[in-house]
Amino acid sequence: MNDIQITAFGATDYVGKSSFLLSDKDHKILLDCGIELVPKGLSKAPKGVDEIAKSLNAFFLSHAHIDHSGYVPRLAKEGYKGFYYMTHPTKDIAYTLWRDHLKIEGRRHWSERDLDVVYNKIKTTHYHKKIKIADGITAEFLNAGHVLGAAQILIDWEGTLILYTGDINDRVTPMFDGYELPEEKIDVLITESTNGDRYVPERKKIDVGLRLLAKQTAETGNKMILPSFAVGRSQEILITLALDNDLDEIPIYMDGMINKMNMITEHYLSEKWVSKRFLDQLKEAKMHSPFEKSNFIPIYEVSERTQYARKLISSSDKGCIIVTTSGMLEGGPIHTYLDLCGSNEDDVLGFSGYQVLGTTGREIFDGKKELTIQSETGKKKKIELKNQIMKFPYSGHSSVDGLKRIMKETHAQDIILIHGDKRNQEYILNYVKDIAHPRVLKEEIPTSLMSV
Repeated sequence: MNDIQITAFGATDYVGKSSFLLSDKDHKILLDCGIELVPKGLSKAPKGVDEIAKSLNAFFLSHAHIDHSGYVPRLAKEGYKGFYYMTHPTKDIAYTLWRDHLKIEGRRHWSERDLDVVYNKIKTTHYHKKIKIADGITAEFLNAGHVLGAAQILIDWEGTLILYTGDINDRVTPMFDGYELPEEKIDVLITESTNGDRYVPERKKIDVGLRLLAKQTAETGNKMILPSFAVGRSQEILITLALDNDLDEIPIYMDGMINKMNMITEHYLSEKWVSKRFLDQLKEAKMHSPFEKSNFIPIYEVSERTQYARKLISSSDKGCIIVTTSGMLEGGPIHTYLDLCGSNEDDVLGFSGYQVLGTTGREIFDGKKELTIQSETGKKKKIELKNQIMKFPYSGHSSVDGLKRIMKETHAQDIILIHGDKRNQEYILNYVKDIAHPRVLKEEIPTSLMSV
């Protein structure tokens, strides 16, 4: 085996700045290039990427989430001239997120020009299509079951098979049937470990509770507010609500970037990207799209009219469900709804995703009632939150059982844990000791992959 090294520029024993370099004396391949979002602060860039950008032979993006994609346009700024490989849906989603990030942070990391350069150098592909990187080195994408277009990256490096999972999910979700396993035995497995000490419940159980509470809340003339991640979780929740005919008479409002992501999702509703099971469900329900139901009402960003619509929804005595950004309550339409509805003890605020320490969502999750939000005028405002708080244990990442399965069934001789905190990784190190001996990387220190 050639002496292949891996260097991590982030996401070693934490989540954020996913970016990993595979290299030997002749080749350099970068997997992902994300930023780390900082609650109430500016994002952090992956250290070390700028210095190696110009020398890269290829770049692969596993999926569009900003902690994996947010620094990609910087590669063009630093002189990378090659292609950017990703799936078709990832291109559309990532481009939308990149443009949105420019609005939030401006040109701190990269500019509109850099974004244009990258966009014109993107090479899209389907799952299971081999891409030649160099003589003796190929790569292909496998379904990760995480979000639309999300992929694992399987690299054949002169006979050594390396699988980088990106973010994977083993659970059946509305659009996916879990992650895909490669047919070949893997030599090196580089795997996320987000839920390394957590059993994730089956989705059906959580979905039943969500639908029942939503129906009860709305039928009593109150509101159920569901702050959700624009990519992935919001579509899953909306599909769960759409496939329940008992909710057909209840207005379901969709607010924020969710609407753009719904349109992208509709474009990729085929067996190439989502499960046949899901498409059969749509066919049985006589729907072309899960977002087309008459009680699904999009709220688009059109300045004063948008704020007026939110006020009407919030003040109405008719019950409803509101699915809105942002997922961790750091900004966006959710702050308007907290301002207008937060004092109602009968309204429900439902959490459907992980809340990072330091975010507004985490403060509420941990019991805080006195909050500082951004009002519709853009000024900071203190409120007292009186809503009922409900927590739904959804996750877009593999359960600990799923992590053990991929380690066992790939037969990997060298396993590297990334994208998880130290506690999770320490648990895995003990949990899988009967089948594997994983290790953890040190940031910015090149590490040789085990010879096979």
